[in-house]
Amino acid sequence: MSLNLNILIVDDEMQLRKSLSSILTSSLPEYSIHITEAENGRAAVEQVTKANFDLVLMDVRMPEMDGLEALKMIKDHDPRTFVVIMTAHSNLQDAINAIKFGAFDYTEKPIDPDKVIRLVKKAVETKEMVSSLAISSPILDDDIDSKFVGTSEKMREVFFLINRLAQVDTTVLIRGENGTGKELVARAIHYNSPQKHGPFVALNCGAIPENLMESELFGHEKGSFTGASERKIGKFQLANKGTLFLDEIGELKPELQVKLLRVLQERKFMPVGSNHEMRTNARIVAATNQNLEMMMEDGTFREDLFYRLNVMPIFLPPLRERKDDLAELVKFFINKFSKKLGRIMMGMKPDALAVLQQYRFPGNIRELENLIERAFIVENSDYITASSLPEHVIAEARVKATETQINGYRGPLDFDSFKESAEKDFIESALRANDGKINKTVAHANIPKNTLLRKIKKYNIDVAKFQK
Repeated sequence: MSLNLNILIVDDEMQLRKSLSSILTSSLPEYSIHITEAENGRAAVEQVTKANFDLVLMDVRMPEMDGLEALKMIKDHDPRTFVVIMTAHSNLQDAINAIKFGAFDYTEKPIDPDKVIRLVKKAVETKEMVSSLAISSPILDDDIDSKFVGTSEKMREVFFLINRLAQVDTTVLIRGENGTGKELVARAIHYNSPQKHGPFVALNCGAIPENLMESELFGHEKGSFTGASERKIGKFQLANKGTLFLDEIGELKPELQVKLLRVLQERKFMPVGSNHEMRTNARIVAATNQNLEMMMEDGTFREDLFYRLNVMPIFLPPLRERKDDLAELVKFFINKFSKKLGRIMMGMKPDALAVLQQYRFPGNIRELENLIERAFIVENSDYITASSLPEHVIAEARVKATETQINGYRGPLDFDSFKESAEKDFIESALRANDGKINKTVAHANIPKNTLLRKIKKYNIDVAKFQK
């Protein structure tokens, strides 16, 4: 099954645009490619505001508006847009500036067809991976109480955060339940950062025996301990000039926490059995599903390490709190497995989606992915139906769907649903009592103005209907 790929080619030379178009359409048979052309930066910005493009290939030196100015405007309009800059060999400073302004990569003129194809494939693969971050919707800790935004706005927030982190080399701590996509977020940060050309090295701190963890992190010399029959390169050395992802960081024992802290502070480490220090410039992205604050109180996680890691925390909400995105996630995984398994599945029937809406997903996104893959195996039709879902999912949905009457609330027996319904009723009653006037409602209903405005937006409340 071919996937659609919309590409915008921007260059003031028509012949180059036609040549690139021919190269792309003939060299990527796995995609159904639609090419749009623009002759300068201004026209490119106009095109991007009218349509969504998977990739923009854009020259720098053009009349009316050059590529760098257009790049900044395109990224301001939609940070999700992937842009590859084309520049003359003598103007590599343009390429450097383009990367700084958010370009995915650059290629030199005259155009090398093979290099262009490799770049396009890499950009598309990265975009597909990052687009799947709909599964995680990161939110900063100072915004932890805000609502989880809808799909389009949520994706803007996700890409905004990735772009923000891509500009700096700070340590990142990703927090969330198992299955919420922590490694996916780490990879997205890596592949959108200056370190993207370096290695991405992942280590699950909970999967390595305690007596081998130091060797895994820092390496060891031959003969440094029983069984060390040859020299081993550690993860910090392997990840040099790239990103080291330390998953389940809360599983790291206190004595290794001390050594990790030293690496973060001094960028130096010493392999087991060696007398020589080594330097590393690997960026550290850590993740955990544990309550590190409680572990600090228990003395099992060092405060100084926590604050060193917690420079930029990202919280990934569980899927049960993000059911509005379920339909989009289902579509994403159907497309994924249609491509992977070579079987076209047209979509999911409403009855099956309704079942999933009632399910609590203890395994989060990973569980949803497994459910969709299972459905591909057991479903005989071209649509996923409720009958192809596991019995325990259907049984739980049947219980959750039982409606009840609670103080005038009629809906699923679910605390979050009841709470939101009551909250919306309160906001509407307060607005009605105060003639729809925001400041008056704030004063008489004892609700902060920013909270009131956020709730009005969350519940899509029409304030005008309460105004007299």
